[in-house]
Amino acid sequence: MYTAIYVRVSTINQVIDGTSLESQIELCLAKAKELNLNEDKLNIYKEMGVSGEDIERPELNRLRKDVRDGLISNVIVTHLDRLSRDLTDKLTLCREFEDEDINLIFIDAEYKKTSEGQLFFNLMSVIAHYELALIKRRTIRGRLNAVEKNKKVMPMRSAPYGYDWCEGALLINEAEACYVRLIYQWYVHDRLTVKEIGMKLFAMGAMPKRAESKNWGASSILRILTSEIYKGIYYYNRRNWNKIKGQRTKSGASKKAYSLRDEKEWISVGVPSIIDEELYELAKVQRVNNMRGTGDVKHEYLLNSLIRCGHCGRKWSATNYSGRINKATGQKVIYKCYRCPNIFPRRYGENIPKCPSHTVRAEIIEEYVWEMIMEIISDPNDYMNQLIKNNMEAILELENLAESVQSQILLKEKEINKIKIMFKREVIDEKEMEDEFILVKGVINELRMKRVQYLEQINTLKSKRSTDENNNEEVQSILAFINQRGSELGVNDKRFLVESLLNEIIVTCKEPNIQIKVVGFLSELHLGLSKDTAKEFDGPPVILNGVIQRKRGRSIM
Repeated sequence: MYTAIYVRVSTINQVIDGTSLESQIELCLAKAKELNLNEDKLNIYKEMGVSGEDIERPELNRLRKDVRDGLISNVIVTHLDRLSRDLTDKLTLCREFEDEDINLIFIDAEYKKTSEGQLFFNLMSVIAHYELALIKRRTIRGRLNAVEKNKKVMPMRSAPYGYDWCEGALLINEAEACYVRLIYQWYVHDRLTVKEIGMKLFAMGAMPKRAESKNWGASSILRILTSEIYKGIYYYNRRNWNKIKGQRTKSGASKKAYSLRDEKEWISVGVPSIIDEELYELAKVQRVNNMRGTGDVKHEYLLNSLIRCGHCGRKWSATNYSGRINKATGQKVIYKCYRCPNIFPRRYGENIPKCPSHTVRAEIIEEYVWEMIMEIISDPNDYMNQLIKNNMEAILELENLAESVQSQILLKEKEINKIKIMFKREVIDEKEMEDEFILVKGVINELRMKRVQYLEQINTLKSKRSTDENNNEEVQSILAFINQRGSELGVNDKRFLVESLLNEIIVTCKEPNIQIKVVGFLSELHLGLSKDTAKEFDGPPVILNGVIQRKRGRSIM
């Protein structure tokens, strides 16, 4: 068994304050020596540049895993706020360590399991949480004062294309600024499209900011054409953001939710302009002209903005295309459809990955979803009863599984006692005991996690029982809405019903079929459908268990 030393710093200023990693490690090592802990069995977990308000940290996650695997017996930390500045996260970590019989040691505080010790610990935790809020408030206030009074530009992850940040100011980067001027020239005077501009930039070898390749995205070009910074105005305090707890980006950073503040809170700072205001306004007019007639405003789409791609996760867009000429009318046939934007990605250059999905005819998927809705709400009581029955059966099955896992845990705990007895009787030595203990402890931890998952699922299903009556009332009100409007429902009426019963539709295209997953209240009701239910519509597709299939060789895509 090892003793863990956990140290953390979030900013470079903490080195000056004497809370650097080295000073923390030195204090923890001294504490370990004071407690006569084996120096050969010390594991150090170094966390550099990570905030204490986030529980998802690489080294902390490694420590928690080692604790669950039974490798750690003691954890030494200099102060409460090094472990976490968030009160809830701190209590969660302490409970995890307690469950594994870990001896948690703080150098600047004392952690006792008595009522008085827990009270003092919680008070210290609240103070650390309050200090974090104060630090944030002071930092924000200081930055706002520096921008408003001194007209400074705060450090940023990356300066806008065409600029470099240097000591509180944005300076023009002439190597990039020449391409900015060319983008405006091409867009305003040469009337090139965004795609044509992207291909020209790629051909000229212009490198986007923060990019690993020379491929340009439509969003990067449009940002240059719309940002007021290029005419000499930089806005600070424009956006507000909050961390989304428990969610991460692909790079591992905390995911954030952004929103625009009221314009009265924006602070403007003058910066060197790359283009004049007249050219900026001409680009604005050109952008409006380009938008006229774009988008499919002539046709109505039942599922617009509700379909999500099962391949890449993008929301599908609604559009149309022209087919062959109808001999009877002499006009081209217009087909409405849905498709993933990544089929034709708005990045320009070479080796741009494309989504493997296909364009899907609108009437086919709309008819499928609408018929599903009508089938369910035509007899809501039957489906609600089936839903309750499925719920009870699922709870019973999960309870049996949880009970079985608990029996396995008890058997493994008896096995641990046997290992201890064997060690006391000198049947096995200390190393053999530790090896056996680690293996059994790992199995117990896995079983405990599995049981917790079962219990969480049971609680979720039980909580749904309380909403069954409300859900039934919702379906009844929707049915009353249909009866009130009559048999002829308009697109807006249908759209209201669709949005009431589902959150989104996930579509995955696998030749020759389309697989559909409905997410929302409708999907819960749909559980009442028999597994062998099949419904054939007037058009070419056949619907079977959420799969639209080809029929008689006619394409649905």
